[in-house]
Amino acid sequence: MSTDVYEQQDTVFHKKLKLQMKDKGDEGRIAFLEDYLDYLLRGKKLVPPDFPTFAREIMGLDERKGWMHIVIWHKDSELVEFARARGYEYKIDHYD
Repeated sequence: MSTDVYEQQDTVFHKKLKLQMKDKGDEGRIAFLEDYLDYLLRGKKLVPPDFPTFAREIMGLDERKGWMHIVIWHKDSELVEFARARGYEYKIDHYD
């Protein structure tokens, strides 16, 4: 039963995906967005309707020594799947 509570909390409280960019700065952010879009299209996954908003958010993120901090809702989000599949170094933390 405690596992169910944990799983509910896991989906209710968002997390932070810390993703190491392959290149720094705007070029790294653009490369990330191109790579993510390629992942979606080649995997025949739906491109989220809010992709333009997501792209603006990514372009506006602070770069922390080459890491981007992206808010996600759970540890199995599509962005985490993408990071694994495309060989990005990443960590998942609770949002602070």
